[in-house]
Amino acid sequence: MSVERQKLKRKVEQLKAYQGRHSSFTTLYIPPTKSLTDVTSFVKTELAGADNIKSKANRKNVADNLTAILSELTKINTLPPTGLAFFFGIEEEGGTGRAIREMVVPPSPISQFVYTCGREFITEELENMTQPKSLVVIVLIEGGKVTIGYLRGKHMELIRDEDFYIIGKTRAGGQSANRYLRIREEKMQEFFKYVGRLMAELLIDKIENVDAIVLGGNTIRCQEFLEKGDLDYRLRDKIVETIIPVSIIDETGLYQAMKDASRIMKETEIYAERQAWDAFMGDLMKGLNTVTYGKKEVFDALKIGRVQTLLITEDLADQIDTIYEDVSQYGSELLVFSNQTESGTQLKAFGGIAARLRY
Repeated sequence: MSVERQKLKRKVEQLKAYQGRHSSFTTLYIPPTKSLTDVTSFVKTELAGADNIKSKANRKNVADNLTAILSELTKINTLPPTGLAFFFGIEEEGGTGRAIREMVVPPSPISQFVYTCGREFITEELENMTQPKSLVVIVLIEGGKVTIGYLRGKHMELIRDEDFYIIGKTRAGGQSANRYLRIREEKMQEFFKYVGRLMAELLIDKIENVDAIVLGGNTIRCQEFLEKGDLDYRLRDKIVETIIPVSIIDETGLYQAMKDASRIMKETEIYAERQAWDAFMGDLMKGLNTVTYGKKEVFDALKIGRVQTLLITEDLADQIDTIYEDVSQYGSELLVFSNQTESGTQLKAFGGIAARLRY
């Protein structure tokens, strides 16, 4: 996951963890196309209208939040290129209110103006930004069995895992065997068409964000599907030439296929992660002093400016609040490894943190 998306993901998790009451939380999304003058006027109008809120507690919370937002807006000359989001609220703790004042400049432009008051912050647009826009779709096929997964960045998501009844093979001879064979073939044709319709249903509306479709499973069945599946031409154009042989058609099979899919799609983040890990292990096996691992060892090297690239697992990065500031301060590159990938699992065995060094 890119550093910007990882930082935003952590911020979203923090925002979602806050719990308010009634209208104590105010969310305001300002797109970069919005006039700052218009936004300020809008907030002033809403602030004046807060006097009409019946509940004294709600009225005070909304007014306090809007007043604080208005104060921040007056300090701004222009909006950031991607817009600005406010998450201001009052969280009750032990009978007393604690002010939450979070301003977020997102990595991607905010799409629409949103203002709302409630008991929780609205984070959907920021959550969408934590997902890579590009998508690799893995489709595993066996006779009567299809499993579809989405590989976004380095994260695999199971989308469909379905069985489609196909009559079993028969040992009967003569016309009976021919009839069963014909029926089985008809069922297989229906299955291929079903998979084609399923893929169209899932992908056509988001086809611009699909980097590639990778077929896997039984390679013969995959070839038959390409010939007989009535596949939409827009989907066919996205299918890569290489078919990945996978023996298990289920979620486990998706993770098996993910490794090979990353080699096929060399621009994916999982491929970059694998390359970084292989380079680290290569230097380590050669006994070079240009690598180190372990939390203490890596941070000792970081603080004296030796770290060129810091490798860290996603879960450990979430536990170290200062990690992004630390690498920025010392001019180091940061690679956050997924918990789902093979290289991420291997890094975890080294304590979840390692580094390639400048010297």
